[in-house]
Amino acid sequence: MTANEIREKYLKFFEDKGHARISPSALVLKDDPTTLFTSSGMQQLVPYLKGEKTHPDGKRLVDSQPSIRAHGKSDDILEVGDTRHLTIFEMLGNWSLGDYFKKEEIPWLWEFLTETLHLPKEKLWVSVFEGTKEVLKDTESIEIWESLGVPKERIREYGVKKNWWSRSGTPDEMPEGEIGGPTTEVFFDFDSKHNPKYGKECHPNCDCGRFSEIGNSVFMQYIKRKDGNLEELPQKNVDFGGGLERLSAAVSGQSDSFKTDLFLPLIQSIEEHSGVSYQNAKTQSAFRIISDHLKAAVFLIKNGIVPSNKEHGYVLRRLIRRAVAKLHTLNSNTAPAPLFNKLGSAVIKIYKGIYFQDTDQKLIEMVLEEEVKKFMATLEKGLRLVEKMEDIDAKVAFDLYQTYGFPFEITADIVKERGGSLDVARFKEEFERHRELSRASSSGMFKAK
Repeated sequence: MTANEIREKYLKFFEDKGHARISPSALVLKDDPTTLFTSSGMQQLVPYLKGEKTHPDGKRLVDSQPSIRAHGKSDDILEVGDTRHLTIFEMLGNWSLGDYFKKEEIPWLWEFLTETLHLPKEKLWVSVFEGTKEVLKDTESIEIWESLGVPKERIREYGVKKNWWSRSGTPDEMPEGEIGGPTTEVFFDFDSKHNPKYGKECHPNCDCGRFSEIGNSVFMQYIKRKDGNLEELPQKNVDFGGGLERLSAAVSGQSDSFKTDLFLPLIQSIEEHSGVSYQNAKTQSAFRIISDHLKAAVFLIKNGIVPSNKEHGYVLRRLIRRAVAKLHTLNSNTAPAPLFNKLGSAVIKIYKGIYFQDTDQKLIEMVLEEEVKKFMATLEKGLRLVEKMEDIDAKVAFDLYQTYGFPFEITADIVKERGGSLDVARFKEEFERHRELSRASSSGMFKAK
């Protein structure tokens, strides 16, 4: 079953349940000052989830939303490299805006996974919210899962860090006016061997790679008030999200999202141009970073973003430059521009008629080639400098960035290869401190005139 078939089956399944198919949001939201990018399907629906507006298409909605997680709390750039993490992904989503709730959502999700996608029931585990002093344990979801035949040993309870969702995080992290709620999640068990470095016992939220979360139903029913308490919304909502890439991996029965048809053409192009095999465990991380970052870059360029040192453009620059650096580690003799153009063509072909057309190719090639050209001299110089350094901390990483334009992510990758790590928070502190000094200096110069 192809990813395109899974997407269409999902949309059709919920249309048959009375949902209206809505168009996805643009990746760059013009009227949302809280974030640079669309990182989830619910962003365009916040006023309707709060009950402030009535959606023109009704109370039951479904879509498939391209999403970017490469900024702020949703920055996954440094997480990419394993089989699951992505900066660009497609989120299948269905919503109930004050209409149905748990007793409809959970059985429908189970039906879609087991009867439409034919995932083996014995491979599916679920998690539910264990409760807090303020929000009770989700016993209703537990009872529904048990009624569907899920054994008690495959139903796990977790706290706010795993089974609570809001755009800001846990209830304590939610600002005034933020909406959120407890969740129930479904995990696919790939039955791979547990790595004890992630803990003695393997469980659905273990990071060893055995389990992959393929669906998350958020019961969006609370809003954070000024006094810090949670208050129930005037309506109970359902906000479901399931990553198409992870679902595709589960359907194919293998845990690597990069072996699905959403990434495999890119992986094969990298193999062809670099002369390196993806099957080499030592280089798989580089393959994944290049293919993920180039796909994200192509989507951003399509949405009107160009590389720069500010906001959206800075994220695009980081993605392209880290991909260039990773290609250099694979094979320093491989010219980036021809490969990146081919990867751009592959992305367009994968999503042709859905998110791209053939006419997008020219602009994408032009932007990629120009940024690669700007970065190549910086890369060679920066790598020579870093290779001579023995002790690299966040301050040194910032100096490399500030003086030579050498990206933090690349310095962090080099330090990681040496067995160390960099303090991201410290780097950001240095970045902000420098920005404040620059603003103060600019202000003083302006006043002097």
